[in-house]
Amino acid sequence: MSKPLALPFIPVARSRIADHGIRGLSMRTVAQGAGSSVGSLNHHIGDKAALIGRLIEEERKERRDLLDRWRERTAQLDLADPQVLATVIAAYLEEAAVVRREAAITTCEFLVEAIVDPGGFPTLPGLLDDEDHFWARLLERDHRQGADALARAIAAYCRDELPFSIAAPCHTDYRLLRAATIQRLAEGMAGQASGLSRGFAALVSACGEGNAAVQMPFDLPEGSKRAEVADYAANVMMQMGAAGITHRQVASEGGIPHTSVAHYFPTRDDLMHAAIGSLILRARHEVRGTSLEDTDGSYGLTLIRATHSVALAAARDPALVVFALDMRRRRAENVHAVVSKAIGGSEGLDRAAAQTATMILIGSGLAAMTRGGAGGGKVIRAKDLAQLRTASSNGGASLAARGARPEG
Repeated sequence: MSKPLALPFIPVARSRIADHGIRGLSMRTVAQGAGSSVGSLNHHIGDKAALIGRLIEEERKERRDLLDRWRERTAQLDLADPQVLATVIAAYLEEAAVVRREAAITTCEFLVEAIVDPGGFPTLPGLLDDEDHFWARLLERDHRQGADALARAIAAYCRDELPFSIAAPCHTDYRLLRAATIQRLAEGMAGQASGLSRGFAALVSACGEGNAAVQMPFDLPEGSKRAEVADYAANVMMQMGAAGITHRQVASEGGIPHTSVAHYFPTRDDLMHAAIGSLILRARHEVRGTSLEDTDGSYGLTLIRATHSVALAAARDPALVVFALDMRRRRAENVHAVVSKAIGGSEGLDRAAAQTATMILIGSGLAAMTRGGAGGGKVIRAKDLAQLRTASSNGGASLAARGARPEG
């Protein structure tokens, strides 16, 4: 009987997370926002862990309804046609980023936190499985035996792309860059670049045009004590998530007095901004995409997770969008040769396909980290993408042979 009464708390909790991040989720603020009391919230839902569980449960329910709507939308579409599939993927991301914005931010925030605290979000892996299932059901008619592999790749790609789509839904240069990688995703990275993806280098450049000239919204002079303390705060964010950032924790990380942290960053919000600023500087120099095989919480994936934190912060602070997009456009920047050879063999991959593949590996790796690094057969490896590419090449030939589906 209590479950229906709990529903008014769900939109309030989502709004708190969308506006303030996971650190904005407290029983008191949710109860107040719902015009109720903490006692009533505890009675109908339980503690904060139970509230998080209820949010995930509600999202899984909404995803089931979403699947029904998307199956109806695509019933007369040929999803074996890469152009059609690419359009559907883009529309899916845009719906999530705009129409379902608060729900999408909530899920993204949970993913970021679950990577460092899997035990705090025990039901999140089920929601991630639902994402694979969503695409598998959409693709099963037109892709048949190949539906599952492509579905997992699309779900993983969207997992890495979504925070940036939320942060910059109307940024033209980003949308063009995203369209090129979605195109290669829908093509299974088969063949070489064509159409929009042939101009990928120009799209990458345009998405970051003027970034170097944009002044950081944080005063962190290189080599200063202030920058050093901010770096400690960034370490805490990477290790413990945004919820772990406190003056005491940052002081412990740096082995410095609590008063020193408070001197440079008096409030918790100041500390949060300092951590984000340090992460932006760090990511500019160090982001490497992701290891092809390591999905057990390595530094590379932990840093990638931090880029999601910056993108989600940009969703609340437009001044950070340019920095979030700089991180997005650099996906695969320094691993192109490795990814290209591992997946494309001697033929290699074009730049757009390499970035697409890297984002798939990132999305899969992040999901594995929510399971404590124990992704097992759910983890996508380079060899899996090589097989997907081969299958897509064969499928493309079959599509060309049978021609377009008659209109009806």
